[in-house]
Amino acid sequence: MATKKKIAFYAPLKSPDHPIPSGDREIARLMMKALRLAGYSVELVSDVISYQKRPSGELYGTRKSAVSAEENRIRRLWESDAASLPDLWFTYHPYCKSPDWLGLPLARHFKIPYVTAEACRTRQGTANDWLEGRAAAQEAIRFAKVNFVLKDSDWQYLKTVTPDMKTAVRITPFLDISGLPARAKPKKLFENEAPVLLAAGMMRPGAKMESYRTLAAALQLIENKDWNLIIAGEGPERANIAELLRFAGSDRVKFVGSVAHEDMFALMDSSDIFVWPGIGEAIGLVYLEAQARGMPVVALNTAGVPLVVSDGVGGTLLPVGDTGAYAAAIARLLDDRRLREELGAGGRRYVHEHHNVTSVAATFKSVIDGIFADASAANQNSPQ
Repeated sequence: MATKKKIAFYAPLKSPDHPIPSGDREIARLMMKALRLAGYSVELVSDVISYQKRPSGELYGTRKSAVSAEENRIRRLWESDAASLPDLWFTYHPYCKSPDWLGLPLARHFKIPYVTAEACRTRQGTANDWLEGRAAAQEAIRFAKVNFVLKDSDWQYLKTVTPDMKTAVRITPFLDISGLPARAKPKKLFENEAPVLLAAGMMRPGAKMESYRTLAAALQLIENKDWNLIIAGEGPERANIAELLRFAGSDRVKFVGSVAHEDMFALMDSSDIFVWPGIGEAIGLVYLEAQARGMPVVALNTAGVPLVVSDGVGGTLLPVGDTGAYAAAIARLLDDRRLREELGAGGRRYVHEHHNVTSVAATFKSVIDGIFADASAANQNSPQ
């Protein structure tokens, strides 16, 4: 049996082993799963991060020093134990706020192929705020043998960094459907029998808060309809969000706080419609998860939401800024159980057919095996 090729996996924004759930953590874990399904031996090479939420010279220096120390540790390890040297380095989500200071120098020093996934840039702050981090991220993009791209906006950005786009390869956002928890028996979450709406998002300023404002405004337009609302999420804006929803009364709105990733599925199994608007959502794995559980989605046609929700198949996408249309779409599903069931079934099929980890694993295998084949040919043709 051939020995599996070894891949060193690294996420400079957030480790896949981090205890706090988030989309970035889940996507990192899914990337590792897909690489393993592709037949590689995958090791998380380090938990050190370079991420900073806002530009800070002091934090920048602290992060860079920590990464430098980790680079020295790994370099000594690989130099003393040749068997530990990986065949390829894979960095997930290098960008201005989390440049890859670790993988790039190690890949260069040990002459191993280097690959990125979801390399991008932030649109926050001024052009000067992230200059050094952006330069480092762009250096990684140019050095990479392949840059796997999930979003249209990232594809357009890579065109400005590598105009020929020879290293860019599209992959779709995905789930490990076979690894999802078994469907739970629905629980009665409210005393009344009205359908249960579910929203899930961190309670922080910016785009997340705009989603909560949009949802509250839409629900106020259909206040007289029968509905209940579960909100999963936590953060500094919780009190303000509670105030936005005070009109509905505490008997039909429940805040359940931060919910462990595996527990979200049981919550979905006891709810009827997923109503997170999705303003600023880069990818929105939660939409794939909701559809995989048979929940129809009502969201906005914005950012990365159309990548994971097909309008009229697993849900309804509405224009940004049209709160009335958003409210009407929710009301229609509240009134029509059969439509909820049709969209729920459609979303389930859609995720299985278009967003399963197996298809991404096949792409990884084809592309990365090609990198190894090119490296082998180059070594055979090089002068001895």
